[in-house]
Amino acid sequence: MKRILLVCGILLGSLVCSALAGSVAGEWRGIWTDPTGYVFTVTMTLETGPGCKTCAPAGDGSVRGKIVWTLRKTPANATPELAAKVGMTGTELVKGERKGEGLLVLNGYQKDDPNSIIGIDQYRLAISDDGKVIGGITLNYGPWTGQLFAVRAQS
Repeated sequence: MKRILLVCGILLGSLVCSALAGSVAGEWRGIWTDPTGYVFTVTMTLETGPGCKTCAPAGDGSVRGKIVWTLRKTPANATPELAAKVGMTGTELVKGERKGEGLLVLNGYQKDDPNSIIGIDQYRLAISDDGKVIGGITLNYGPWTGQLFAVRAQS
């Protein structure tokens, strides 16, 4: 009986891990940088499938969410007004799709940014095989030089 329970536990655990690795839904925390010296921390919350009321029908790969940005560092040549905004936050709404198993394409479409610290961006992010890390490049006003890396938030 103990062996049966052990085998059932292992199988259930592998199913849960597979489900987690297969979805980008949930909370992610990470960092965004660019070559000029800006650094932001990010908390990204993504929704997919049946739990996403604004996504297209489940199974089509559509994703919606929000990114809460916190300015952590400005370039050395930043104005005093901009440097004074370190620690402030802004929120960007994103939508996009998962392309295959390893790519997440997101596009910003709206922001709530009373402190004028963020722009609306585009994202091309790779998803790790275990589904715990995403990272890649952002348009960053044209040259695709922004870098975003995030890990699943610990529950």
